[in-house]
Amino acid sequence: MAKIGVVGSGDKIMCFLASGFSVYDAGSVEEAKDAVKRAADDGCDVIFVTSEYDVIPWADGIYGDAITPAVIPLPDGDGTVGEKRLGSFVERAVGADILAGD
Repeated sequence: MAKIGVVGSGDKIMCFLASGFSVYDAGSVEEAKDAVKRAADDGCDVIFVTSEYDVIPWADGIYGDAITPAVIPLPDGDGTVGEKRLGSFVERAVGADILAGD
């Protein structure tokens, strides 16, 4: 079974503990980068990152060519960077952005 990690500020990620995910608290972009590294070192196959810390371009540079970990933005529903980046990942994977609402 895949190990899943979630990186973000404590109040936004604690609910993921109930699902059995590993959570990594971060209070800044630098802490989020360190948390992504820790999650990868801990063997997380999928690492979700809250949209408040846009570390996805940084993570793509490090983990982009690897199969795991997949570092994925958690969209917050207001059309911010996280949601747009998730749409680009889906489009790359399936050939169309099936998440687009238009």
